[in-house]
Amino acid sequence: MPRCIARLVLLSSLLIPLVARGGPLRQVAEDPAAGFVEDSPPMAGRFTFNLGAGLVFPVGESHSRFKAGWGFLIGAGYHLTERFGLRAEYQYSDYNLKSDVLPDERVSGGHVMQYGDLNLFLGLLSGRRLGLYVTAGPGLYYRKVELSQFAGTGFIPVCDPWFFTCYTEVVPVDVILDSRSSTDIGVNGGVGLTYRLYGTVRVYLEARYHHIFGPEYQTATGARRANGQYLPINLGLSF
Repeated sequence: MPRCIARLVLLSSLLIPLVARGGPLRQVAEDPAAGFVEDSPPMAGRFTFNLGAGLVFPVGESHSRFKAGWGFLIGAGYHLTERFGLRAEYQYSDYNLKSDVLPDERVSGGHVMQYGDLNLFLGLLSGRRLGLYVTAGPGLYYRKVELSQFAGTGFIPVCDPWFFTCYTEVVPVDVILDSRSSTDIGVNGGVGLTYRLYGTVRVYLEARYHHIFGPEYQTATGARRANGQYLPINLGLSF
């Protein structure tokens, strides 16, 4: 019996100081996930890349002429600090014209917009799994509108697989009535949410407003500027 008591006293003398100092047993009790949850890596001085796709909604005067379209984007950025950085992006988007703005039901049209921008971004939640950021900056925008008209049917006397053409029957024939484009400067600003999947890989959802300063045209009602307003909502990955 004295030997058992001596062993208990020795074991107690080893455990009590360990628990009192906040040793491993206490750490595991306070945070069961300790050692199993990956910390967010530092971002300062790091290059990042992003790609995404989504819907683009024309707004303002653009909304009365173009239907909602689709687009995709790619970008690259650099974190100057943990929260602040620069990002350059390119986006392509495509739209159809609304039928009620065209003079004839046989007339149809399409609209393409491409832009490149250089934005500042500021992270409002840093080092967390769920992130929030704002972004804004200038851009260069290329817009093209093409009008075509159904001109009947015809036979294409060409059959060559390398031309991707081999018609043996009559096909609809469209005539391009007009094709115009304009390259202008603009500004954009928006907000986004991110969720960290692993390491620096994050999924993001972003909404951004674009305003384009278009050229001036003389119309029957006076001078008007072909300004453009668009609201793309993109879902993508940054890494």
